[in-house]
Amino acid sequence: MAILGLVRKRSAPRAHEVAVRVVEWARDAKVAVLAEPDCAADLGVASATKLEMFARADAIAVLGGDGTFLATARLAGAREVPVLGVNLGGLGFLTEIMESEIEASLAAVLGGTALVERRGMLRATVRRVDGLEESFQAFNDAVLSRGSLGRTVDIEVRIEGSLLGRFSADGLIVSTPTGSTAYNLSAGGPAIHPSVRVHILAAICPHTLSVRPVVVDDSARLEFRLGPPREELLLTLDGQETVRLGPDDAVLVTRCEYQVLMVRSPRHDFYDLLRTKLGWGRS
Repeated sequence: MAILGLVRKRSAPRAHEVAVRVVEWARDAKVAVLAEPDCAADLGVASATKLEMFARADAIAVLGGDGTFLATARLAGAREVPVLGVNLGGLGFLTEIMESEIEASLAAVLGGTALVERRGMLRATVRRVDGLEESFQAFNDAVLSRGSLGRTVDIEVRIEGSLLGRFSADGLIVSTPTGSTAYNLSAGGPAIHPSVRVHILAAICPHTLSVRPVVVDDSARLEFRLGPPREELLLTLDGQETVRLGPDDAVLVTRCEYQVLMVRSPRHDFYDLLRTKLGWGRS
């Protein structure tokens, strides 16, 4: 029997309604459903964490906005599981599937006929001054910034060991092509087609007008260190997970060895999304 993982946005009543609909479809289709512990009992299905879904499910349906999708996709690992994002009315760059497409999309992904794209992730490794290392994954971006509002930060940037420069700014964003339409775009970075294998480095409100975003091959190794005065720095993954850095810690960003299998809607492509979600070309 096929197994479907189900993740819903907890604060959205509409997500629960759609989840009930998905469970009813699954029962008719003889598909087992796993849901997160906080909603499994309400839906009458088995309980599982997101990580357990990646280990056991044949596909994962995410009901909510892009934030809910990010919190799920970022956990992708060696076992490749398609992730299907259902849009419940928000901006939805990642949650492409409309409510009217749910049943057909679920049948397609479990039947192996869905349109699925491989999307790259970042691996951010924090190297502590004592030699200990912590590793994190990000689907959209990794952001270095100061915790205090209104405080700039000086960050030294090296690419493949070569010094790019020391930048004074409110922070720095390293983005995947998928995340190029998120924080990166707001900071003046370019929109990159998801199939292009690059990473984008963009400064947030740099204090030098000559500083511009830099696009590098995603095989490149990026290294960041805090410049003087050496105070604390924050590393934020996908706007959801934050790591506090010491004054002498380093952050290494590379291409993650895992990818996200993202289920796409056959009704839209990247350029449709740019036009419709960002309102490009409207008179």
